[in-house]
Amino acid sequence: MVLRSLELKNFRNIRSASVSFEDGVNILYGNNAQGKTNIIEAIRFFTECRSFRGASDRDIILSGESKAEITVVFDKDGREQTAQIRFDSEKRRELYLNGAKLAPKEFIGSFNSVLFYPEQLSLIKSGPENRRRFADISICQLRPVYYSLLSRFTRTLQQRNALLKTDDTRTLDIWDERFAKLSFLVTKTRENFIDRLQTFSGISVNEISGGKEKLSIKYVPSFYAENESELYSELEKNREKDAELGYTSVGAHKDDFETYLNGKNVKIYGSQGQQRSCVMSFKLAEAEITGDTRGEYPLILLDDVFSELDSERRNYITGKIMGKQVIITSCDPVTAIDKAKKIYVEAGNIIG
Repeated sequence: MVLRSLELKNFRNIRSASVSFEDGVNILYGNNAQGKTNIIEAIRFFTECRSFRGASDRDIILSGESKAEITVVFDKDGREQTAQIRFDSEKRRELYLNGAKLAPKEFIGSFNSVLFYPEQLSLIKSGPENRRRFADISICQLRPVYYSLLSRFTRTLQQRNALLKTDDTRTLDIWDERFAKLSFLVTKTRENFIDRLQTFSGISVNEISGGKEKLSIKYVPSFYAENESELYSELEKNREKDAELGYTSVGAHKDDFETYLNGKNVKIYGSQGQQRSCVMSFKLAEAEITGDTRGEYPLILLDDVFSELDSERRNYITGKIMGKQVIITSCDPVTAIDKAKKIYVEAGNIIG
């Protein structure tokens, strides 16, 4: 997949701008707080159908305006395609693909990208919800139907939790049965992804360490169930405890995964450099898995990552991204990367 152009209207601090991209490396450079990350955020919207920074639509729209638009033209599946997202302070955002209005569950998977930004360097040290989100977003690109599965699972979890807070538990059997089925499917789908992630990321870690480190990833479900019936039984057994807690204590919403180097848990025993190497390997693996599954490499977005890495890891990433379409943000034009298109960003204006 190749992004050809991006057009923005009233998006963040950008009133109106249009920028084209080359097939290879593109560098957005300029001082901090000028709009570089806003451009990355706009592009990534077409992958997640939401802001990776957790912003509301009101935050997205330029101050003093009520509407905003972002439009991309990209090549995928052998043809040129156009996608657009329209924001309105008074109603839900609207998504369009080649002129057709789509729901998020229909849109997901249409625009493939891999995002790497500084906060993700703490993925291993952060809480399990961040690791679940990383896995879920990655899987949605590979299997768009997973987005619907996650939505149904989340709604069922919310309904079960609501029932636990009331005295009326007559329908819990029905919701437990539904929850067990959906939760088991989510867990198994994630486990399959983690298996692939280990295979691809293990190569990078081995290369970065000069063959000294072997990576393994262990998926850790909140309850080990061989099938949905076993999970249902556990839910039934925990009803009284869950009612006291006010929430469901087991299920895919409580799962996690752990990363090991040479058999040692990286979160506990790994150095900062080792933890960053593992996260780097996850993102590079995500790109490889997407390319292997979808038949085309995704767009790679690197938001201010080079400033957070030492020269060895910067050089490694540089070598790995060559030959793929990449958009990098940086305070300087990253002169070490040859034949890159340089795009200057200042106060919401894009030059280049």
